[in-house]
Amino acid sequence: MIVGSWRLVDYVMEGAPDDGARPLGDTPLGLLIYGPDGHMSVQYMAGDRPPLRSDNWRWATDAEKLAAVRTFGAYGGRYEWSGDRVIHQVETAIYPNWIGAKLVRLAVVDGDRLILRAERTPGRPPTPILTWERIR
Repeated sequence: MIVGSWRLVDYVMEGAPDDGARPLGDTPLGLLIYGPDGHMSVQYMAGDRPPLRSDNWRWATDAEKLAAVRTFGAYGGRYEWSGDRVIHQVETAIYPNWIGAKLVRLAVVDGDRLILRAERTPGRPPTPILTWERIR
């Protein structure tokens, strides 16, 4: 059962040319929530992001904002479990192109671990694999 809250423990790329790369570094941070009402939300980021110079993001420089966004991802919406897959029906996202999309993730639950792997698309970038640990 995937309902509950999950903490990101690993984010790795599979497939050439980035096989084994960790785009969020060795200490990624993330929170994934699957609610019993069929809604989900996820945020993930590099764990070593430097703070902005200002305490208010509105006063950050464009370069600081761009650097922060490059190491952060988030989306939310409805989800459905279908065999060995979870389908995320995106309603909100940091990436506007994902809004309205269905993101299919191959899912493996192993005890307190949840491994989500994006479906591999030939001719597309490497496949991200995210490992989550249930929050108790």
